[in-house]
Amino acid sequence: MRDAVIIGGGHNGLVCAFYLARAGLKVTVLEARGVVGGAAVTEEFHPGFRNSVAAYTVSLLNPKVIHDMGLARHGLRIVERPLSNFLPLVDGRYLKIGEGRTAAEVATFSARDAGRLADFHHQRDSAAGVLRALVLQTPPNRVDRGWLAALPELIKAGKLGNQVRKLSLASQRALLDLFTKSAGDYLDGWFESDPIKAAYGFDSIVGNYASPYAPGSAYVLLHHVFGEVNGDRGAWGHAIGGMGAITQAMAAAAQALGVEIRTGCAVAKAVLGRRRHLPWCAGAGPAVLGAADAGPCRLSRAGGGAVHLRGGQPSRWRRDRGARA
Repeated sequence: MRDAVIIGGGHNGLVCAFYLARAGLKVTVLEARGVVGGAAVTEEFHPGFRNSVAAYTVSLLNPKVIHDMGLARHGLRIVERPLSNFLPLVDGRYLKIGEGRTAAEVATFSARDAGRLADFHHQRDSAAGVLRALVLQTPPNRVDRGWLAALPELIKAGKLGNQVRKLSLASQRALLDLFTKSAGDYLDGWFESDPIKAAYGFDSIVGNYASPYAPGSAYVLLHHVFGEVNGDRGAWGHAIGGMGAITQAMAAAAQALGVEIRTGCAVAKAVLGRRRHLPWCAGAGPAVLGAADAGPCRLSRAGGGAVHLRGGQPSRWRRDRGARA
């Protein structure tokens, strides 16, 4: 019997497998495709040519994960992008966004906007620093069993609130704006020229499937700057060998700790229950722990309703647009 079975060999599943194995557990990863990596894969799209086919750039891979897994030792090399955005305009002009050159580029369209960039970056980066400090902390959870059972979660919430309280009033307001406003409204409040608003507005809709004037889209501006590349905060980069180089290095790190990875192994059935019931995956046998690197609805649909949760499937899964992907 395995200690843990993980359904799905995407980057999250591989990282989970690594940490469980490092804790001394016997872990098996089951991946339906012939290669691990999920959205972070490099594949041949034409004979002799390979490219990242889904995720294409990296910044949000936490440096602690990179260090703990020793990804550099397993061949991972990430180089920083010299430009974060390039905006061509219909009149033949263009705007380049990148470290050390953005202000000069923006000044050709608006001297006022160029003069405001430093304050804009400071406000955005200060808010990103709050998220960066929280990203490895377990967030408070809802508890049904009275105030005594909820006390540890209340303490977590208090610590979270205390970190926000340490910000200046202006920074607290900025954080609230970034979490509630649309990117369009937020950028309109800072800049007058369309090119800089368009360049940053693009960041707010990447992978977001929403208008830049959709409420809450300003957060995606923040999301783009709380990662880092090679210690350079807010930077984005490319993995040499494509995004698959990241997950191949992760797989190697996990296997070095004894993780068994099975590719071409779709899950036929998984029964998940309360503590007295062992998770069980056809093809892998029973395990003490189970984890899934897949969306809940997709997991439930796999194999024609392969996953059975005792007590039924929460109806909110069916209503969640993201979970249906």
